[in-house]
Amino acid sequence: MRVTTPVQGKESNWLSTGGMGLGILVCLLLFGAVISRMGLLNGLVNRGETAVSTQHNTLTYTTKAMRFGQTELRVQAGQEITLQLENYDTYAHSFDIDELNLHIQMPANNQVTTQFTTPEPGTYTIYCSVPGHREAGMIATLVVEP
Repeated sequence: MRVTTPVQGKESNWLSTGGMGLGILVCLLLFGAVISRMGLLNGLVNRGETAVSTQHNTLTYTTKAMRFGQTELRVQAGQEITLQLENYDTYAHSFDIDELNLHIQMPANNQVTTQFTTPEPGTYTIYCSVPGHREAGMIATLVVEP
C-alpha cells in the first residue's frame, strides 16, 4: 500500500501545472513566429512608412515584412529614373509594373538597381509577382504626373 503525504501531492500538482503553462507559452511563441513570418500582421505593424527618397531622379524603394515600403510613388512624366530596390526580407520578391513591361527580381536581403523612363501621365499598378505575395498585400501605385 502506498501512502502519499499532502506535501507530495502539492509538489506533483505544481509541477504538472508549471509544465502545462510552459507548454502553452512555447506554443504561443511558435504560433506568433509563424504568423509574423507569413506576414499576416503587416497591416498592424507596417503602415506604409515613407520608404522612397527622390534625389537626382533616384528612387529608393524598400520591401520589408511582406510589404512595399510605401503604397504610392509619385514621379513626373518623361524623367529618366534610377530605381534602387532594397529587399530587407529573408525571401525573394519582385517589382512588377505590367504596363511598363517592368519586371525586376529582388533577391532576399539584397538590393537591385535599374533605370527606366517614366511613361505618359497616369496611374500604374505595382505588385510582387511571387505567388501569394500580391494577395497578401504587396501592391502599390505609381502615379505619373504631367
